[in-house]
Amino acid sequence: MAIVTCPLCGSPVRLRQFFDRGNKPFCSQCGWNLDRAEAALGETRSTLKFMIVAVLGVGVFAAFAALRSHDIWLLFLPGLFALVALAPLWNYLATRKAINSAKAATFPAAPKISSPGDPQVESLRSVPRPRRVRVEFQGTLALITVLVALIFLCLFPLVLSTWHEAPLDSRNSALIPIVFLSAIILVMVIPIVMRKKKNWPLLRDGEVALGRVTAQRKIYKGKTSYMQIDFEFRINTGQLITNTQTDLTERVFEYMIVPVFYDPLDPSRNTALCSTYLRVSDSAHQ
Repeated sequence: MAIVTCPLCGSPVRLRQFFDRGNKPFCSQCGWNLDRAEAALGETRSTLKFMIVAVLGVGVFAAFAALRSHDIWLLFLPGLFALVALAPLWNYLATRKAINSAKAATFPAAPKISSPGDPQVESLRSVPRPRRVRVEFQGTLALITVLVALIFLCLFPLVLSTWHEAPLDSRNSALIPIVFLSAIILVMVIPIVMRKKKNWPLLRDGEVALGRVTAQRKIYKGKTSYMQIDFEFRINTGQLITNTQTDLTERVFEYMIVPVFYDPLDPSRNTALCSTYLRVSDSAHQ
């Protein structure tokens, strides 16, 4: 079970993302994010209705097929499908019940947002510059890395076994698919590396500020989607800077604190730590 910390009272909060990543967590102790969680849950109703209709459709089709063929075991298939497809329904109802219970509870008036001091930010500030920066393999980058390792582990022995027979013969050598797949992977990796390369100087030499998330949403782009956050932070002069970036961790929500690295000469050049694959190696918080 994924857990995040409530930014208002510090209580552990469960991530109830059973339909998609667009669901919002909420705190039943202080009411943090309760209205947003209820609104996000309402947006899943169409998905829920589709799943119920799909299960009923498969059940009717299987029942008809079982009657025609006299094979009762065919009814097992829609039963199995229902267990898998309707499992989120139980979570949906449990979440709806938890939201209603939280709404009926009495919370302290106007809970205070956590204090500006944040251990992770202070730890990053204490690291002497230039900081040592490394790449953290997570999300898409981790998936690509695993695929690369699997491809070479599977195909490289074939290259060794066929190289002595016909090194460049596409009918016998596995070198051709390795080269082809490697080219595809490079096309996928290079854009990611180039986009994140600009953040390297910020983590190495930039100032560290305490940023606060003001909004979080799920963005749909074609057939893909990603999480996006709006955040704000103050630089050493007191100026308030705002920015919008992708959240690679998918664990950052409204009012949460995020470390932000920025260029003191041009604060518009900044990045939240959750928006980059780069990490400071010397930090105690990896």
